[in-house]
Amino acid sequence: MPSTTRERVLDAALQLIQQRGFGGTTVTDIEELAGLSPGSGSFYRHFRSKEDVFRTVFERELERAQRHRQAFERGPVTADPQEALTRRLLQQLDYLARIRPLITLLAREHGMFPDLTRKIRSVLLDQGITEEAEHLSRDLPTMPGHDDPAALLAVVVSALTGYHLSSEFFGRPPADIDSGRFAAALAALITAPVTDADE
Repeated sequence: MPSTTRERVLDAALQLIQQRGFGGTTVTDIEELAGLSPGSGSFYRHFRSKEDVFRTVFERELERAQRHRQAFERGPVTADPQEALTRRLLQQLDYLARIRPLITLLAREHGMFPDLTRKIRSVLLDQGITEEAEHLSRDLPTMPGHDDPAALLAVVVSALTGYHLSSEFFGRPPADIDSGRFAAALAALITAPVTDADE
C-alpha cells in the first residue's frame, strides 16, 4: 500500500531528526527527503511547523510502541516459570529494538520537549511497569519478589534497558552475551527461590 504524502513527511522527519537532531533539520530537508519539491510549501499543507511535525512523529511512535507492548505474551504459567519468564524478557528486548526510533528521539530531544518526555515516561515507563507487575503477580504468583512486584519490575526494566543501550552503543552485547543467554540468566536470578539465609 503506497504511503500518503503525510506519512512520507513523517517518515522523513523521523529519519532526519534521528540523524541531525531537531535543530539540525530544516523543513526543506524534510520536503526533499519526502520526495516533495523543496521550498514549494508542500510541507505546510500537512503541518503548521517543524515543531508540529516533530510532535506528530513523537505521538505516532508512542502509539506504535503501545501496540507492540499489547502483543506481549500473557496468561498463567503452568509449566516452567523460569522458561516462561525468559520468553517474556526476550519479548521485552525485542520491544526495545522495535521502539528504537522513539528511544533515539527521546535521547536527542528530551530537554527541548519536556512535556513529551513526561508523557512518554508516564505511558511507557511508569504505566508499563505497573501493567507488567500486575501480569507477573497474576501469571507467576510464586515468583520471589511478589511482595513488591513494581520494584522488581523496575529492576528488570533497568537491566533490560542497560543491556539494550550497551549493545547499541558499543555495537555488540556486553561480553558478547547474546540476548537468549542474558534473558535466561536474568530469569534465573528473578525466579531463584528465597532461602532462610536470604530473609
